Amino acid sequence: MKHRYAAAVVGLLLCISVLSCQQKGQGIQEEPKKGGAALAMEAWALHRSYPDGKVWQRNLAQAYEQQQLAVSFRGSGPDWEALGPKNFGGRTLCLAFHPQDPNILYAGSAGGGLWKSTTAGVGTQAWERVPLGHPVIGVSSIAIDPSDPDVMYIGTGEVYNYDIATPAVYDRLTRGSYGSGLLKTTDGGLSWEKSIDWSYEEMKGIWDVVINPENPQTVFAATTEGLYRSYNAGADWELAHDFPMGIDIELHPLDTNILFVSHGGHNSPGAGVFRSLDGGDSFSLMDGLPDNYTGRSLISVSLSDPDVLYASVANSQSGIGLFRSDDGGDSWQLANSSDVASYQGWYSHDVAIKPDNPQTVIWTGIEAYKSTNGGNSILRKSSWSAWDFGQTPVGGPEGPPNYVHADIHAAYYSPHDDNAVFLATDGGIFYSGDNGETWEGRNGGYQTQQFYANFACSPTNPNLAMGGLQDNASAIYVGEDSWVRVIGGDGMGAAINPLDNDILYGSWQRLNLLRSGNGGQNFSYITPPTAQNEARNFNSPFVLEPQNPNVIYVGAQRLHRSFNEGGGWLGTSSGWVDPVFGNPILTIAVSPYDNDIIFVGTSPLLGPSSKVYRSINSGQSWQAMDGLPDRVPMDIVFHPEDENTLFVAFSGFGAPHLFKTEDGGESWSASDDGLPDLPTNAIAIDPEQPSDMYVGNDLGVYASFDAGQSWEPYSTGVAEAVMVYDLAISHSARKLRAATHGLGVYQTDLREIVSTGEQVRSGRILQQNYPNPVKDQAVFPFELPEAAQLKVQLLNSDGRLIRTLGEGRFAAGKHQMEANLGPLPAGAYAYVLEGRFQGSRQAIREVKTFVKN
Repeated sequence: MKHRYAAAVVGLLLCISVLSCQQKGQGIQEEPKKGGAALAMEAWALHRSYPDGKVWQRNLAQAYEQQQLAVSFRGSGPDWEALGPKNFGGRTLCLAFHPQDPNILYAGSAGGGLWKSTTAGVGTQAWERVPLGHPVIGVSSIAIDPSDPDVMYIGTGEVYNYDIATPAVYDRLTRGSYGSGLLKTTDGGLSWEKSIDWSYEEMKGIWDVVINPENPQTVFAATTEGLYRSYNAGADWELAHDFPMGIDIELHPLDTNILFVSHGGHNSPGAGVFRSLDGGDSFSLMDGLPDNYTGRSLISVSLSDPDVLYASVANSQSGIGLFRSDDGGDSWQLANSSDVASYQGWYSHDVAIKPDNPQTVIWTGIEAYKSTNGGNSILRKSSWSAWDFGQTPVGGPEGPPNYVHADIHAAYYSPHDDNAVFLATDGGIFYSGDNGETWEGRNGGYQTQQFYANFACSPTNPNLAMGGLQDNASAIYVGEDSWVRVIGGDGMGAAINPLDNDILYGSWQRLNLLRSGNGGQNFSYITPPTAQNEARNFNSPFVLEPQNPNVIYVGAQRLHRSFNEGGGWLGTSSGWVDPVFGNPILTIAVSPYDNDIIFVGTSPLLGPSSKVYRSINSGQSWQAMDGLPDRVPMDIVFHPEDENTLFVAFSGFGAPHLFKTEDGGESWSASDDGLPDLPTNAIAIDPEQPSDMYVGNDLGVYASFDAGQSWEPYSTGVAEAVMVYDLAISHSARKLRAATHGLGVYQTDLREIVSTGEQVRSGRILQQNYPNPVKDQAVFPFELPEAAQLKVQLLNSDGRLIRTLGEGRFAAGKHQMEANLGPLPAGAYAYVLEGRFQGSRQAIREVKTFVKN
């Protein structure tokens, strides 16, 4: 994957990985958890694919089209500020070097899209996100035309297999993020067009892209569907090698009719390394290399001696070894059988050859290793456990010279310096200027961290917040771009005692819970022993009781409670919350009005059931709530002024995503008018102005200013698409903070408090059409509080009038208009209601969007 001769370096896709690290002076050190990557991947996919086993990629594309159309009518929404962290990076999938300018470097992140540096990653503001104009979340591969660097391709999506990841009661999808296919730019990244459009396909991904340096019209793409080839610079594509899970492509540097491609993912069929001698017209499986391995193979061809090739081959849970060929791939020998890939063999290992010396290679897995004798012996050159905890400087050292973040997914020698090595890791980008002997992080301003739910803000200190991050421990915000990293592992939920901000709580995967009494300087374990023999979610929840923050609740198969800050624990019930399958708790809400009333939501980890339960006796017994969809409940929130009103957010597809009760759970109704059919992860209500509500979903943030009756996009200033895992309000700063799974934390001002007398009618008249999406017949309802003179018009995505649905005087009450939209082409549309109330003469203008299939 090191296409240095083309100066088009492309990478392999990272997977979510799990490691636990030591906080210096604390003695908190755990071995990396085998299978944790699968746990994280399964959690992502399970929450979204339940109950039908599908992740509806098309819904993200449709929601983005609707969002852009709505913005064209309503404006772009509020300004958002990037809060950090900016002193370490997040999961990074690939890198690419500009062929002429050594300072220009591109990075593909797992959850934050494409990034660019004009300083080779050096400095406090070394990186900036590249707007793509498409809802791209993960960038898995990058190729730059060596003859025209303004031409670039990026591959998207994280897909590891179509089958199960680990044995379970039922199949789980091995997927990590949405993909939209292949994008292309011809103006250096200012604008992007679709080259392979998989926006409306069931989850597919592109692992590698290669441009033929002798003829840039010829492009290859290794995809989940096989190897694709284009002869006209990506305008048209053909399937050149019909084997699933194409991973890596290498072209011979002197004869580009010779190419190598590897296939195979996590237990996928047809694994092997193939060679073509005729530009991809035909392929043969190479002898001497393992085939039908259950992990991946990564290939590298020497630039100084193209007869020398290396291949890193692995099974899912262990490395097979480093193989070498000295005759252009005709024969292969095992050079080294060390288990460098370890349990990451299905997603994160690589090999890079020094450009001027085929005997020197960098071989990576959890750590970086180096060989100077053709792989026969290797020396470890990095240590993930050497990372510095605490507050490292932005753009400065993140540890000693041997520190490289664990889970190294791609290794590159620079096309501009034969001794310069770059690594793409789960902690961002690392660089060596001395041929892999010492390392430094190059992550200043590279805000690509993947936060999890249960992000915490201090209610009294605007400069204190805390959250957990995938692969990057937990982090404390102290009012600076440089956050304080603590605890270790895959950081999960956090909490701050509202009465004593020195008391902080953090956790790592599967309910490992810790407490600090000195503002995060030290943490100690308070994991409930009563829960250790129970099934637990990857991100197991815990909350502090609103009336008494010394009381902690944690969720496993039962609810567990401590009355003394974790000093002792008891299960609140003798039996499971889910009496049938014992599915574990995923979210908890304790009533701020009556601590006997508790709501929890369970995930379908052990069986096909996902429900919301209520207890009115402090968790001693539980009642399943009726009237809610069979989807995974992600967040439950009490109304700040009404003890009987709650909201629940749901993941998945094909059902409403926000439900409301006004009678304490006896009955429920959907409250999602204007929300897209996307997994919805979080809810926040402004406590000082409860009519203002916010939800976070897999596209971004949506807002309602009428107590949830209608919703509109609210985070278009952050990115085209980013998964928002949690929303938290800083009361003292009057800020809404979005903890994203790919772009760190952003914040925006809450709206100014408006007195009741100053409020105007907004968003309560025009309702969402049904069905949505529309195929043929559509109904457009609205409800008037008083008589009005109105016109309702249908517009296309360019704002052009398609037809007037209705016009005239309408009495107070409910109305609807019907239209047959069958002849209209597929795409996003808007309908606009305009007019005036007859009594007050107050102007009305409301907009809704929908998708036509």
